[in-house]
Amino acid sequence: MTHKIRHQLSVTLNVLLVTAIVALAWRNHAEVNAPSPAPSALKTSEVEPNGQPKKIVALASVEQPKLPQYANIKSPDDRRRMMIDQLRAMGVPNDLLALVAKVDFEVEWDSRFDDCKGNMDKLAAVQLAMNMNKDAAMRAALGEEGFRKWDQKTMLWEAMSTPVDVNASEASAIYDLKKKLQQRQHELDQARLNGTMDDAQINAASDKAYAEYFQKMKDVLGDDRYKKSQQLDDDFLADNLRAQLAKANPSDSQFQQLFKAEQDFNSSRMELDHQFQDDVSNPDYQAKLKALNDAHDLEYQHVLGSNGFYSLQQQQDPGYSDMKKYEDLWGLDDNKINFVYDSLRSYQKSLQNYQSQLLALQAQHQTIDLDTVKNNLQKITDQTSLALKNYLGQDSYNRLQRNRVIQFSQVRLMPQQ
Repeated sequence: MTHKIRHQLSVTLNVLLVTAIVALAWRNHAEVNAPSPAPSALKTSEVEPNGQPKKIVALASVEQPKLPQYANIKSPDDRRRMMIDQLRAMGVPNDLLALVAKVDFEVEWDSRFDDCKGNMDKLAAVQLAMNMNKDAAMRAALGEEGFRKWDQKTMLWEAMSTPVDVNASEASAIYDLKKKLQQRQHELDQARLNGTMDDAQINAASDKAYAEYFQKMKDVLGDDRYKKSQQLDDDFLADNLRAQLAKANPSDSQFQQLFKAEQDFNSSRMELDHQFQDDVSNPDYQAKLKALNDAHDLEYQHVLGSNGFYSLQQQQDPGYSDMKKYEDLWGLDDNKINFVYDSLRSYQKSLQNYQSQLLALQAQHQTIDLDTVKNNLQKITDQTSLALKNYLGQDSYNRLQRNRVIQFSQVRLMPQQ
């Protein structure tokens, strides 16, 4: 499904939802404000079968409350605010008002996306512009109090994978942290569009922003609530690990060893990220992170054995799962699947080793010849690609590439001064 079709479908469904909300609100408003028959409004103009006068209710004229009106609607913001004020007068709650305003705002931008005509650069620019204008539009529609109430609820939901109890002061602090992070991401997205920062610089700046954000979140919540909010607490980790190891079927003793390894890994990773939060592109950070990951894998291999660990890695690899699922359709068998899996693992290992060598040279302030790097990377890629084509045949190779099982990566370097 194309971006345009997905966008149109989303808009259509949201408009239908908003229409239903408005209709429901209007009906409730009418029912609440419907006048009751007044005793003085009764008259006897007809006769019942028993000869008694027939009572006919004549509804008294009751003036309905006047909804807010706007004489001059000069912009989409004015129209949206009028609509929200009228719905609020009907008793529609703030969350539903925000939904109406949000959908109306997105529909307003629909034509700008259509004007891009599939141009990815233009689409990215329009998407960023919409994201950066959203807060102002929602604030204009809901008012400062309504916007803050809705936006804080949204930001807290995004900030915590598992909700934890927070007081008003903590909620406000987390909201401010999340908005600061959001603003930084907008700045980095703008820098990417303008070409004022390259991908490596943007990734480093983004990593730094997130590291600072998570550390300050931890300061606000404390260790226990922070871990639970980010699903790093022992209960969640244990349940998640059991699900990951279901096919490996470890014994209770093995599970406890692996769970201890996960706890140690997460603790060390958090300390490492905090240590290098201002310089995550530092070669020392990359080297220590690689050592941490290698130690984690070695512990798993020690507990499960080489064959058990190898089998676990296969089961957790999406490409391997896809090959097993579609092996008949893609012309594969167990030997070919294992060959592809092992070849791609070897390819990734070669890239990691090559990257480690480059980072070590950069740490020694040696200039890296980018043309040489590209040539060496191309050689590694060509060797792997040729081996896969020769073993699989062109047809199966093409199928795996079209389905993104076979993908060739790029080495990430820190920016050279």
